[in-house]
Amino acid sequence: MKPSDFARKAVGGKYLDRTDTFFDKALNRNGKVNHFKTDIGIVEVGAFIITRATKTSKGTKVVTSEFHFDDMKGGRTSYMNAAKRAFNSLMLAGLRGRNEIEFICNKTTERHLDIYLDLSDFEKTEEFGGRGAGSAKVNMGNVYESELAQSLINYCSGLPVTKWKPHVELIVETLQKKLKQPIKKAEHAGGSNTKRPLAVHNNHIVISAEGKIEKNIGKTLTDITLYFGEQEIPIYLSVKFGETLSFFNCGISGGGKGNLSLFPADKLQKGEIPDNGKTYLDMFGIVHEDFLSVFAGYAKGSQSAIVQDHIRTITLSAPKKAALEELIATGVGYGYWMCHFDGGKLHFYEVDHNYMTRAANLISNKVEVQYGGSSGTGKRINMNFETQLYEFSFNIRNKSGGVYPTHSNGDYSKK
Repeated sequence: MKPSDFARKAVGGKYLDRTDTFFDKALNRNGKVNHFKTDIGIVEVGAFIITRATKTSKGTKVVTSEFHFDDMKGGRTSYMNAAKRAFNSLMLAGLRGRNEIEFICNKTTERHLDIYLDLSDFEKTEEFGGRGAGSAKVNMGNVYESELAQSLINYCSGLPVTKWKPHVELIVETLQKKLKQPIKKAEHAGGSNTKRPLAVHNNHIVISAEGKIEKNIGKTLTDITLYFGEQEIPIYLSVKFGETLSFFNCGISGGGKGNLSLFPADKLQKGEIPDNGKTYLDMFGIVHEDFLSVFAGYAKGSQSAIVQDHIRTITLSAPKKAALEELIATGVGYGYWMCHFDGGKLHFYEVDHNYMTRAANLISNKVEVQYGGSSGTGKRINMNFETQLYEFSFNIRNKSGGVYPTHSNGDYSKK
């Protein structure tokens, strides 16, 4: 799920009482059951941690608050309402920059709250506007992409366009004006995209296309391909939906085909980090010993940060800054058009080499590193930074109920 599933500015705040639904489920009340479907299975939610950053005249103020659902029972409505207000306020602001929410959960067969999940790990079930039981999971991004592709195909075939007509007209008119060629046909390439795991290249960690290092990636990541003129010049569209977008989501413990073994649990348990893992950490200025402490020193129910000064602003050296910019550049790439529908407006623009460069160029050599997450008590490391065009939030975390990290993923928001 994403923040706009719960709050939207266009409706003045909370959206369709879904925050109430979430709380009712977590509290087992009003006919709801504390069973949430996530990408690691069914979990029970016991608490959540909110970090909210607000700008003041003296700078940016960051506040972290933790709310436990057990403390909302027994008529403690004032505490519950305060938690709802904090939840809704964050959803309305969006998860960008230092804004963060982390849910502390357990499997239904276990009573220990030892699984830390992000909002994006939760599946949008029927109670939150998704499909009902027995139906295939619906991803609104996939729905939008599929409908847009069919509308473009209909347009090229002279058939009526009934879905997303203004979007089709904007796309076609923009490209025909630039290419000075008429559109000929459209193909839906979604679902056949090449996987893009992390890889090692020139002693750097980069984002690959099944092991191939290439920045001209239009053909690799196209969701919809349009053809113009008699020569059928291909134009590749990358279709995105929503406010916060996924940059990458990779396994890092060595399991799974094509996943780079950055942090295998058996090595970390011995206090060892493979060379490739060290290279990845060094890009963000993460101290190896403190990285190990976050996971090896993790204690269930800990209320204090495992690492002292767990939120730090790191000044990257020139080589480290260049390495991070190379990672971003291989992720953004060039040679395609971005078709980003944020739910209210379509943003359609070309991602050429110049755009890629601006998207990858850090505005400074500063990175915020959060050992143990925003609270300092989680099984994760957060890395926040900005480029000329985007706000990025990367992390290294465990999302399986174990201790040691299983995934690294990054989200971004366009400025």
